[in-house]
Amino acid sequence: MKRCIYILAIAAILLPGCKKETWIDWRVENQLWLEHISKQDGVITTPTGLRYKVIREGISTQPHPDDLKTATVNYVGSFIGPYDAPTAGHVFSQGENADLPISSLISGFAEGLKKMTSGAHYILYIPYDLGYGADGNGTEGGVGYIPPYSTLVFDVTLISVD
Repeated sequence: MKRCIYILAIAAILLPGCKKETWIDWRVENQLWLEHISKQDGVITTPTGLRYKVIREGISTQPHPDDLKTATVNYVGSFIGPYDAPTAGHVFSQGENADLPISSLISGFAEGLKKMTSGAHYILYIPYDLGYGADGNGTEGGVGYIPPYSTLVFDVTLISVD
């Protein structure tokens, strides 16, 4: 616990001094957060670095999505939040009964969906390199802006696969 508080204190000191052009401190904070969440009960880490937690398994007889399919999902996408409330960060995107072509998604979201079957509810913890990378997405201050090096948290329920 003392180590976590120490890490948070260092991150809090470093983050305000962040230079817009480097985002290095944000990268460090996100990496520390991922390391912490990886140690939580039920969180699984894949070889690519995706972390996920199964809240509810889907129907085992249903197919898994693949790159040629479209998934209908309910989801909320947010940035990292406090360690004890991983989806409490700022919400940047959400959808209800959203039809998402698997091949058009960021790689971490697609990888997570491919593990699910209809009815499944997972939380996906997507590191920046499986998300929008070192460049982020959008225009700073704009709607839907994703800063560089951002870890993304998706609370997602797979409704169906077409």
